Amino acid sequence: MLVRRAAISLCLCASLFGQSAELTTKEAPVMFKSGVNLVPVPVVVRDNKGRAVGSLTIDDFQLFDNGKLQMISKFSLEKLAADDVPATPAATPSATSPERPANGETLVDASAVGVPDRFVAYLFDDLHMSFGDLVYTRDAARRQIDSAAHKLERAAIFTTSGQVTQEFTGDKEKLHAALARIGTGHASSSRALQQTACPPVSYYMGDLISNKNDSTALDIATADAMVCANLSPPQRDQAIQMAKNAARDAVMTGDADTAASLEETRSVIARMASMPGQRTIVMISPGFLVLENRHEDQTALIERAIRANVVIGALDARGLYVGNGLPDASEHIVNTATVTAKANYVRTEAMVQSDVMATLAEGTGGTFYHGTNDYDEGIARTAAAPNYLYVLAFSPLDLKYDGRYHNLKVTLKSGKGLDLQVRKGYYAPKTATDPAEKSRQTIEEMFFSREELHDLPAVLQTQYFKTADGDATLSAVAKIDVKKLSFHKEADRNRNDITVVTGLFDNDGNYMTGVQKTIELRLLDDTLEKRLTQGISVKNSFTVHPGRYMVRMVVRDAEGQTMSAQSGLVEIP
Repeated sequence: MLVRRAAISLCLCASLFGQSAELTTKEAPVMFKSGVNLVPVPVVVRDNKGRAVGSLTIDDFQLFDNGKLQMISKFSLEKLAADDVPATPAATPSATSPERPANGETLVDASAVGVPDRFVAYLFDDLHMSFGDLVYTRDAARRQIDSAAHKLERAAIFTTSGQVTQEFTGDKEKLHAALARIGTGHASSSRALQQTACPPVSYYMGDLISNKNDSTALDIATADAMVCANLSPPQRDQAIQMAKNAARDAVMTGDADTAASLEETRSVIARMASMPGQRTIVMISPGFLVLENRHEDQTALIERAIRANVVIGALDARGLYVGNGLPDASEHIVNTATVTAKANYVRTEAMVQSDVMATLAEGTGGTFYHGTNDYDEGIARTAAAPNYLYVLAFSPLDLKYDGRYHNLKVTLKSGKGLDLQVRKGYYAPKTATDPAEKSRQTIEEMFFSREELHDLPAVLQTQYFKTADGDATLSAVAKIDVKKLSFHKEADRNRNDITVVTGLFDNDGNYMTGVQKTIELRLLDDTLEKRLTQGISVKNSFTVHPGRYMVRMVVRDAEGQTMSAQSGLVEIP
């Protein structure tokens, strides 16, 4: 669905025309990126029956950063449940509408229509998944999609290989087709290397040999090299070098696969940041190893997901894992002398592989489902966000901009019988965030939420008129009562900067386009007191095809740092 931004205009009362010294505007496309401001800490509280608790207040919590008690400066309770919103037709305005276009074109006010407010992305880790695990989990995801009861839910399909992508849609046939295309032909390069290398070395053992100087692991790999290369005892030094080379290659390919999986997860989070409602990622994976060099990337994923209001649920695709550590049919050469010794490493690797999934789920308020073959139950539970999610935020005391990791802990002052799910920590920023970046982050978070905010006196009005070619011009007007804003007096001028962000979302909740306009007010006393009786209006117009849209507007002023956030829903026949 293509959208063209047709026009942008700033409308002031007639008495201000020509007063260019009192007002200037700057226009820019909407460009959002993540950054660090307050440290947000999502917390899910459950009772002894596993039910989320939503009756606590800020006074019930204590938050610690590296063991130091912190002041909770921001607190919110989110009820993550969406009700169906009935669609209603748009209303036709009266003939006296001041914005009625000429030439007999039809002008219609936007009114509330049903738009998607729940989004579930199914992310299949086809880089690391076996064929059997893929078949079972893929079928369970299909059944979950078919049984979705929420009429305004939209789903998407992604893979860590990036080979299969289906953007958010309510068309189940498209989702089924995408699921059917997912295969294991894009297996990770580390798995392929382990099946063909001499000696075969896993990513986990490669890390022990190359990075941790584990002599036992090196001895095992050396013994395997003696067998697969048919070397004699005098050639042991050659076998040792082969083992070290294989370990190095295993680390390189394993790290590349881990980086690809984390990057695709980051990409899905970025896609969902623009969704105007409840957002959940269902990560379906057997797990994968994240070494120390990728821990900061993993924590950055949690930070990004929290700021984008994305909950990550994780399903262990291995189901009820009963691995005995013995070699499987994929290994081309088996050294019976090292099977028992390697088994302990294999079992340990299997346990630590799921750590990344548990960490992402715990850190964002999602569910980590593992240890059972009930994939239908697993998909259902990981796709469902908790009923209640507390978000605590704090400004760390005496924070040093050194990039170091900080451990987080949240407790209840009296929480007997209650269990807390909390992110484990965060990395300190390496540089301070300037005020302009903090303002941008605040606007971004509000723009991609569904929250209505009216701290700043502004009203959103939307309307459209059909054009002769069958398209329509959709207008969004932000009317701002300037006289109620705070101003900074400088000489004979009253100063304030107002930022207005207006964006458009399609019927599936996908972000389409947006415009940011900054209005620099440098008003004389007479203008402010007598001439701005009707305030100012910031108008944005978009050329659109027939369909359903949501217009989102956020207004923020620099002096009072107050905001208004509103949405307008419109259906264009």
